[in-house]
Amino acid sequence: MLRLSQGQLSLLEYCPRRYQHTILESLSVPSSPELLAAQQWGDRFHLLMQQREMGLPIDPVLQADTELQTCLTQLQAQAPELFDTTGEVFRQSEHERSLIFQNFWLTGVYDLLRLWGDRAEIVDWKTYLQPKSLVHLQRDWQTRLYLYVLAETTDYPPSAISMTYWFVRTVDAQSGKLTPQQVRIPYSAPQHQQTRLDLERLTQRLTDLLAVGIPFPQITDELEKCDRCPFTIRCQRAHTNDLVTELTAFEEIPEVVI
Repeated sequence: MLRLSQGQLSLLEYCPRRYQHTILESLSVPSSPELLAAQQWGDRFHLLMQQREMGLPIDPVLQADTELQTCLTQLQAQAPELFDTTGEVFRQSEHERSLIFQNFWLTGVYDLLRLWGDRAEIVDWKTYLQPKSLVHLQRDWQTRLYLYVLAETTDYPPSAISMTYWFVRTVDAQSGKLTPQQVRIPYSAPQHQQTRLDLERLTQRLTDLLAVGIPFPQITDELEKCDRCPFTIRCQRAHTNDLVTELTAFEEIPEVVI
């Protein structure tokens, strides 16, 4: 049974051929030093928060990285409710949840899952320097998949579930100080139904494509996407005078989880 994460759903919707190269053929492109450094810092922050939730010592980690220490301190000062466990019936970091859907295995790993008797909250740590907009996050497959799977695998109705993104490295433009920002996204029964329909559409499309076999189709519109894709030469979409492709599509399809 094929596994589908939020990143894979994003790739499939973005471009079937890119999904083929990345997921089915396991092709990868070296990251720029800047992108690699950002990813590594994000990994360290996620590990720090996981260790904290598990009750493991984190002082040695904080002493070795002052930026991590500052981010955690500012987050604790700005959002003490994040660390308040009063009334919670369940709380777990790096919580994995799965669902069988149309012969696919939908999976997600929640940075932090908090459950109360009457509501549930998914918390996600983001280490981008610039927060994403509410509209962008509402459309993102991470938001949609995580909320959908939680509603389908618990007794909480969609209206009792929410997802909160915390952008922990945001710097205030006026003061220049680190100021974590949050974007909270509520859920509803109509949103749940729309996600179900979109999942049915995407999984059926993937089923049909797998039945036919590779190569998967290329996008036929929005060809400017090809100019920013690392596979533009492989797909023979590069301009004749292009010798190097720019790897700038990462922000468009964040956190592609294989």
